[in-house]
Amino acid sequence: MPSFAQRLQNAIEQKQSPILMGLDPRVDMIPDDCFVRGKETPEAIAEGFYTFADRLMTALIDLVPAVKPQIAFYEALGIPGLQAYARILKRAKELGILCIADIKRGDIGSTSEAYAHAHLGSENSEGPFEADAVTINPWLGADSLEPYFKRCREREKGVYLLLHTSNPGSVDLQEQELKSGEKLYQKLGNLINTWQNEAPSDSDYSSIGAVVGATWPEQLTELQSRCPKTPFLVPGYGSQGGKGEDVAPLYKNGLHPHLINASRSLTYAYTKRGGNLEEAALEAAHEMKQDILRT
Repeated sequence: MPSFAQRLQNAIEQKQSPILMGLDPRVDMIPDDCFVRGKETPEAIAEGFYTFADRLMTALIDLVPAVKPQIAFYEALGIPGLQAYARILKRAKELGILCIADIKRGDIGSTSEAYAHAHLGSENSEGPFEADAVTINPWLGADSLEPYFKRCREREKGVYLLLHTSNPGSVDLQEQELKSGEKLYQKLGNLINTWQNEAPSDSDYSSIGAVVGATWPEQLTELQSRCPKTPFLVPGYGSQGGKGEDVAPLYKNGLHPHLINASRSLTYAYTKRGGNLEEAALEAAHEMKQDILRT
C-alpha cells in the first residue's frame, strides 16, 4: 500500500480539491429529518449523527478527499456515540474517502501504545476505531509519539502533530520565546523535521504532518518554508475567520497534500443558505474550493 502521504496526494489530485470536511455533530444544528427515531435517547441521537455524516459524505464525495470526525462529540453520547463514530469510519472507507480521526491524544508508554492500537491498528489486527490518520498532542515528547510513528512505518498511517493551533489562546505557549531566540512552535517545527526520519515515505512529503491554523497566516507561510516535507492540516477556515487568501500560498506551485478543514461553514451551510442539507453543503464546498485555489 502507498504511504498515507502518497494516498492523500493522490486523493487531492483526483478530486482537484484540498477540502477536509470536519464532522462535528451538534444536535441543535442537524436537520430534524436526520433523526428518524427522535432525539429522546443517546441511541436515537447517535443514529442521527451517523445519518448526518453519511448524507454529507455521499453528497460531497467528488469534492472531499478526506473527512475529520471529532471524537469528542461522539464520546459525549457514551457507547451509542462511539458505535456511530465507528460506523462513520467504516462508511468513509466504503466511499473511498480518507478519514483523519481528530482525537488529539497525548500520553506515554503503554498508554500511548493502547491509543495507537485503538485508532491506527496493530501489525496483525485492526483497531476498533481504525482511521487513516490521527491528530496527536506532541507536548510529551518523542517517546510518547513513537507508537504512532511505528504505524506510519508499518501500516502506512498518518499522524498530524499540533504545531500552531487556530485558537486565540495558542499564543500562551506556542509563541513563547526560548533562550535560543526561537519561539516554541519553531522549535517544535524543527523537531518535526527530525522525527520525519523515523517514518520514511514514498512521497515528496512525510506521513508525519502538522496542524497549523488558517488564523495564523504568517506562521503558516513561515512553517511551509521551515518544514518543507510536512503536510499541513489547516483548521480555522470559515467560521473561525480564516480566509482563502490566508491558505492559498500553500498551493501556489500545485496541489500539494495540504488539507483545509471546514466544519460549521460547510456541514451547516443549509442554516444560512436555505435548501436541504446536501445542496447547501455542495454549494458551499464549490465556493470554498474556488476561494482556496483562487480559481
